[in-house]
Amino acid sequence: MVGDETFDFGAMGRLFCGLCQVGAWGCFDEFNRLEERILSAVSQQILTIQRGLLDRQSNIELLGRSIRLHDNVGIFVTMNPGYAGRSNLPDNLKTLFRSVAMVVPDRKLIAQVMLYSQGIVSAENLSGNIVTLFQNCESMLSKQSHYDFGLRALKTLLVSAGGLKRKAMESIDPVEGDALFEIEKQVLIQGACNNVIPKLVAEDLVIFSERLESIFPGSEVAKMEDDNLKNELIKICATENLVAGNVWMQKILQLKQVLDMRHGVMLVGPSGSGKSSALRVLMKGLEKINEKKGNVHIIDPKAMDKEGLYGILDGTTMDWTDGVFTSLLRGILSNQRGEADQQHWIIFDGDVDPEWAENLNRYGYECFRYYPIFSSYSFSF
Repeated sequence: MVGDETFDFGAMGRLFCGLCQVGAWGCFDEFNRLEERILSAVSQQILTIQRGLLDRQSNIELLGRSIRLHDNVGIFVTMNPGYAGRSNLPDNLKTLFRSVAMVVPDRKLIAQVMLYSQGIVSAENLSGNIVTLFQNCESMLSKQSHYDFGLRALKTLLVSAGGLKRKAMESIDPVEGDALFEIEKQVLIQGACNNVIPKLVAEDLVIFSERLESIFPGSEVAKMEDDNLKNELIKICATENLVAGNVWMQKILQLKQVLDMRHGVMLVGPSGSGKSSALRVLMKGLEKINEKKGNVHIIDPKAMDKEGLYGILDGTTMDWTDGVFTSLLRGILSNQRGEADQQHWIIFDGDVDPEWAENLNRYGYECFRYYPIFSSYSFSF
């Protein structure tokens, strides 16, 4: 369960009541997003549950009523101390939990296992190379707020490499030995280029190219190629009096590549660098290629509070009221006007702020019925 700063004493109590009665283990992620006064009050509820377990009671008092206590219930919390929008854990709450120290993960081993799971036979030889590439990028590239070369970004690359290999093997006969190793190396290089290059600022492209060639001798940075889409983009640029420069066109093709892998993309760059124009031109190009109408929904997330953006639950009546974002999602999913046959882009046009960005994935996941759609990717112009 993901913590939310709007949770109050009653909301937390209702969660605890459910856990106690079914004997489930509950892990409260980002627990210190709750306000300190709520954390202090919640500590009393947790203390009541722990004392009941120690005394082997069959029932405890929570929220003014008797609740059956299952002896298998467990409560765990995770938190990010010192992060924006986080509270300090009160001392009376700290004493109720046993701290667990975490160690730095072995990226090479994780990469090796994930590559094997994706069908990469040469995982033992290739995992070290790709981890070294990411470590070099982390240490040698310029420091940008949107750069991420951690484990999460590495895992995304490894999964995409598996998909690229399966696609490559469809068009050729089965191979083994050195030929198979070469194919797997090439798809890993392509995956690295697809995942890393779109987010790099101009001055880091040369450094990345040098690091890639050093770790994978003879390799080159792959350019995004899509002749059909590129031709349509050039036609659209001509009608809108835009100059279809090579660098800007590459950025649009990179954006298309990223959108094929991710459902949430963050465009970053200075004013006038072509972010809005790239989105508009790409949308029109995809309309021509896919023969699907495109709809752009622009929201200014800083123009309203979090409740107005995502919705609010009435603590007394337990009635839910949609916000601008959730109402828009619900309208698309209802498919009353054939929305399912159209392409929808929801654009949060404004500065990134923890007030709205932290909750984007959670609300997006609850409104959509399948995978979490807002796995974000920072895209640099």
